[in-house]
Amino acid sequence: MNHSFKLRFNARGKAAAGLSILALSLPLSIVPLTAMAPTGAHAQIFDDEDDKEIPGQQPTDNTVWDAKKLQRLDRNVRKLERSVSRVQNQKSPPILIEPDPEVVALQATVDTLSRKQDDQAATIMTLTGQIEDLQHQNQQLLQQITNQNARLDTLVKRADLADAHLKDIDAQLAPPPPPPASLGNAESDFEQAFNLMTSGKVDDADRAFEAFTTTWPQSSQLPEAWFRLGQIRAMKSNASGAVAAYATSLKGWPKTSWAPEATVKLAQALSDTNRPTDVCATLAQFEKNYAKAATTDTRSLAKTLKDKNRCAAA
Repeated sequence: MNHSFKLRFNARGKAAAGLSILALSLPLSIVPLTAMAPTGAHAQIFDDEDDKEIPGQQPTDNTVWDAKKLQRLDRNVRKLERSVSRVQNQKSPPILIEPDPEVVALQATVDTLSRKQDDQAATIMTLTGQIEDLQHQNQQLLQQITNQNARLDTLVKRADLADAHLKDIDAQLAPPPPPPASLGNAESDFEQAFNLMTSGKVDDADRAFEAFTTTWPQSSQLPEAWFRLGQIRAMKSNASGAVAAYATSLKGWPKTSWAPEATVKLAQALSDTNRPTDVCATLAQFEKNYAKAATTDTRSLAKTLKDKNRCAAA
């Protein structure tokens, strides 16, 4: 900055500072000073003399940008000084302040961004409200689904129970399956029933031995068939049926290998049906007819039953 410009700038510093603030706060269009100018004043546009560059002026910090800005500021200060002087002489027309293009552009950008921000804030508020509504609806739908699933589980359980009950009723009402077909002779039919029993097919063996008792009533294997029926019925917890089968097999107190066991098992079935007198009578026949030929397990069971039913000593 040359010497003459520096002196001029320092002399006008205070006025320039105050007027610069006034200039920047005024609108970016013509500002009428009607309160200060006479009524008959006419508008006047500054000529181009004040816009001329000052020859030889150097930048303040080695940048052309600052030099131009200071020149523009200096021109505005000189314009304001002449305007004030004209107002004081009551000859001043309305003042035209040269706005800073960068300030104008920046202010426009700020206004645009401010409007966009306001619009975005309003949009965000609207979207937030919509999201909250959708979340509430989603929670309601989830609760409805949970309730429906619980109700569905209950109905499925009820349907399963009803189905199981119907199957039980069908099984009770259904006729028993037929016994195995006869092989044509007593020995083969007896062997067939015995094999079913030893292979664990208790129900089939039960039907096979019952069929044997009616198909071959004159067979020598008939008493043993009743003995096996007694065993099967005892395994199925049918104590009364076991008593009848064992008693039938022991008619005449036969001298067979299975007779000692059949006698004690008859006493056990009688004990299970709470008939202690008959238990003691049966055990007395066991002691009389089969005790010597019985196995150790059979004699041990007989003693246990005798003690349980308080039978008198033989």
